[in-house]
Amino acid sequence: MNHAILPKFLPKNSEMAQIIFDKNWQSHPLGLTENWPTALKLNLSNILNTAFPKFLLWGQEFYCFYNDAYRPSLGNDGKHPFILGQRFEDAWPELKDTMLSEVEQVFKTGKPTWHENQLVPIFRNGRMEEVYWTFSYSVVLGDNMDINGVLITCIETTDAVNVLKQLKENEDELQFAINATDLGTWDYDPLKDKLKTNERLKSWFGLPLQEEVELTQATNAIIEADRERVNNEIIKTFVFESGGRYDVTYTIRNQKNGKERIVRALGRAWFDENKIAYRFNGTLQDITSQQKSINKLKLSEENFRRLVKEIPVGIAIINVENYIVKVVNDMALLIWQKTFEESHNKPLFEILTEIEATITPIFEDIIKTKKPSKGIQYPFKLSRNGIIETAYFNFIFKPVLENNKVVEIMLVAFEVTETVKAKFELEQSEKQFKNFVMQSPIAMGILKGENMEIEMANNTLLNQFWHKQMEDVVGKGLLEIFPNLKDSKYPEIIRNILKTGIPISEIESYATLEDENGIWDFYVDYDYIPLRELDGSISGIMLTSTDVTDRVISRKKLEEFSKDLEKQVSLRTKQLKVANLKLQKSIQALENRNVELEAFAYVSSHDLQEPLRKIQLFISRINEKETVNLSDKGKNYFNIINNSAVRMRTLIDDLLAYSRTNIIEDNFEQVNLNSIVEDVLENLSTVIQNSKAEIEFSNLPIIDAIPFQMNQVFSNILSNAIKFSKIDSIPKIKITSELATTKELKNLKLKSTIINYKITISDNGIGLVKGMEGRIFEVFQRAHSKNEYEGTGIGLAIVKKIITNHGGEIYAKNNNDQGTIITIIIPKEKQQSKANVSVKND
Repeated sequence: MNHAILPKFLPKNSEMAQIIFDKNWQSHPLGLTENWPTALKLNLSNILNTAFPKFLLWGQEFYCFYNDAYRPSLGNDGKHPFILGQRFEDAWPELKDTMLSEVEQVFKTGKPTWHENQLVPIFRNGRMEEVYWTFSYSVVLGDNMDINGVLITCIETTDAVNVLKQLKENEDELQFAINATDLGTWDYDPLKDKLKTNERLKSWFGLPLQEEVELTQATNAIIEADRERVNNEIIKTFVFESGGRYDVTYTIRNQKNGKERIVRALGRAWFDENKIAYRFNGTLQDITSQQKSINKLKLSEENFRRLVKEIPVGIAIINVENYIVKVVNDMALLIWQKTFEESHNKPLFEILTEIEATITPIFEDIIKTKKPSKGIQYPFKLSRNGIIETAYFNFIFKPVLENNKVVEIMLVAFEVTETVKAKFELEQSEKQFKNFVMQSPIAMGILKGENMEIEMANNTLLNQFWHKQMEDVVGKGLLEIFPNLKDSKYPEIIRNILKTGIPISEIESYATLEDENGIWDFYVDYDYIPLRELDGSISGIMLTSTDVTDRVISRKKLEEFSKDLEKQVSLRTKQLKVANLKLQKSIQALENRNVELEAFAYVSSHDLQEPLRKIQLFISRINEKETVNLSDKGKNYFNIINNSAVRMRTLIDDLLAYSRTNIIEDNFEQVNLNSIVEDVLENLSTVIQNSKAEIEFSNLPIIDAIPFQMNQVFSNILSNAIKFSKIDSIPKIKITSELATTKELKNLKLKSTIINYKITISDNGIGLVKGMEGRIFEVFQRAHSKNEYEGTGIGLAIVKKIITNHGGEIYAKNNNDQGTIITIIIPKEKQQSKANVSVKND
């Protein structure tokens, strides 16, 4: 290469300068180089003298120039060097409909642009390649200071983007691995306000064990000093412009046991095409111990040493003479399973003798080349608990230089053993999932791209719908297999899903398939679901189909049959009129019966009580004045009469209370059951004191209820628990509360769509007679004789009726021969009672 004859504006050490000089410019519109504008020469001199990739488009025709740093981006078998001096649209025909318009806009307005990791497919290495760039466009001025070109400053980021894609592909594997680590995980749906967490996070926060909770149930566990700050960070994360990143450290207090811990939350929000957050997920790390360690660090420690101490990655620094450990952090000690005293200022291979043969060659290469060494999922043999086992690490060993000599090596490592194991298990799970899909009785398949290429089809789809073999369809377009579908609605539906990402479902869709073997038609229920890549783009759809031909044909027959039934309707209507007349008479009879019941209640409250009052009045007078005149036998008879009168009054009062519970009261209000129980305990204080009963309760719910009836419920149950205690035993009663499960509600035929509380009252008393568990809630049913225990047998019947009127249920069972458990299921909010519902149905 002859550098002596190069013009001054072309640097002598540039390959592109020589190529520019050697090119025949005589027939080019720009002419000979000596006649080029000064501005062009200066700009070429600048870009040829820089090591950063640059590309110059000169003049209104956008003639192409580029420097040595840009040259590798053109590949080995591509556009170099023939595009030198060519017009942009001739040099880059593949970019004519994309990048050219932006170049023209910059040239016209003078406003620079910037793009990061932009996909720009180009022709190089003999083929079209997907290439990613970070670049900017800016104008260059001519000799007259007018815009006379566009300068492209760029760097290829294809490798970085591919690495990022790989990292995203590993997201599910990492999530699986997280579940095996000591991390809490969450997944929140902002649109439905539903939060799912793993069991570890639930235990930290003291959350209910149900699958989903509301976000506020979790944030209420954050201490008050941190709560507002965390809520603000969550709101900020849901703003699209924030990037959706979330990194917050705060303190939580367990809502059940009050235990506090410091946690670090790392996560991100995901946004749809309307920039609305539809998902928010991440991990939670308990950093309480780390935080306490941080607080104990001396203020005089160097910032770098403190960082090494705190970072959740194993870090150590060793010298290169004897590989003495000069610095080691807690995470490295945890990985080594050594103490600080066993490691600091000790030779590394005395601490970990088992790794010497593996790592020594790596250290020697670092010292020789002065370049770092990296490893991904690299296996090391480590002695743990006296056993040599293989552990996997991501690491980077970086040389520390002084005067261009390696004096120390920094070891940075993160153990990924669980991730590697999880990856293997995930691969096994994928195989199992594929087998499940292939053997599924539901027809399933995957179509990719605009040409609807068949990537997968299970046996049900092949046999039941397509009548094909696997080798006949995989890799081919759907319309290639079934050309008659071109004129159907299905191709357009599939293309619309690929475009919008909105899934489509249809029931009883009529379809006809045709090939060289004939025509077959059927009715089908189908779902088309979009399949997304890591970058969010839609690459295909998964289809599931169910043949419902028999169902459709049967329904059509049924519709024909229904027409015949219409003829019967007129006749049945006449018969119903007759039945309705009979029903009206029955209703009138029921109303008369209700009047009789009201009369009975009146008699019980007035006519029966009046003679009873007189009996008790004269009994008291005889007690006062005539007792001395009675024989012992007469006194005994007289006491029997007195006791019977008392029992009769109690019986009448209980009957009245029971009958009044039939009335559906409308004066519901919010009732704190803790307060109700406290009032009942105060009323029973004498009985409790005499029996030395121990009654424990806490955290009872607030519900919509009639206060005095709730008082009756707990008064009757607690009185019975004390009354039916074991002889010479202190009564112990415990009242607890929790949310009723969906299964419990369905078993009791209660609404599972509303919140119900399960309140349990357990005691250590004499328990229930076998077979009496359900009958104790019936009127006059007693588990024990009245001579053994006082009572009318109506108290629990009153309780049963109150709970029923509140829309709930109550049942009892023996507590493993240790007493009785009474369970109440009652709704949080006012519900229509069963009694009310039955009246309406009648």
